[in-house]
Amino acid sequence: MKKDASLKARVLTSVICAPVLIIVLLGPSILVTLTVIAASMVGLYEYYKAVELIEHRGLCAMGIIAAVIIPIGLMLSIQETLILVYLYVVGLFLIMLIYNRRVKAADIAMLLLGIIYIPYFLSYVIHIRSMEFGRFFIWLVFIGAFSADTCAYFAGRMFGRHKLCPDISPKKTVEGAVGGVVGAGVMFVLFGIVVNNMFAGFLNGRHFNLILLFVLGLIAAVISEIGDLVASSIKRQYDIKDFGNILPGHGGILDRCDSIIFVAPTVFLFLYNVPVLM
Repeated sequence: MKKDASLKARVLTSVICAPVLIIVLLGPSILVTLTVIAASMVGLYEYYKAVELIEHRGLCAMGIIAAVIIPIGLMLSIQETLILVYLYVVGLFLIMLIYNRRVKAADIAMLLLGIIYIPYFLSYVIHIRSMEFGRFFIWLVFIGAFSADTCAYFAGRMFGRHKLCPDISPKKTVEGAVGGVVGAGVMFVLFGIVVNNMFAGFLNGRHFNLILLFVLGLIAAVISEIGDLVASSIKRQYDIKDFGNILPGHGGILDRCDSIIFVAPTVFLFLYNVPVLM
């Protein structure tokens, strides 16, 4: 009965959140930026709470500030961004010196790890959206993360025999992981076919190379599953089930974005170096 209620909550949350996500992805760049900032702030709060850093409110506030500074830094020059980073890091170490009995080097390390892990990695969503044809490219991040997760779930239920990482995530199987990778590759190809045939007029005479999209889908799925395992490892180390409860049936923002966090930089780096549009 409890399992059925959880499934209903999960489905209901997905039904509500899916249209919101679509609106954000179809909207202007500023809407994407604001969404990334909001997700980063909430995700960082959940992370700091999970790793027991939340008692250092000043440090946590510095982390939340970084969730705003990093996306804004993307709109500045490299020189201005480096100055901001320098001042920020110096400020952190000044806090450690002033409150040396309460704030340890390990606390600063966990703070910085959270900043790199969440707002910095998520900021690649903004990078992708600002690229030429970014309105199309940005969908690849979410297709990669969600299709890998969904296909891995069903493949694991139908064919799962061998455990993938039993000490970290006992329910994940090798067969499920393979199904997730293949499924994501196929979804990327389907995306390319749809765009090539229905939105060709927006590509200025270009078209998606379906072979390269398939390769990107495979890579994105592998990275997506790594991101999922990283989040599971953190939760297991600190003996928590979910990072939060803001999304009924799913947990917190970090529970839902754990794969997206890793997929976004991967998709950006691939698109930046490989011409998927011919």
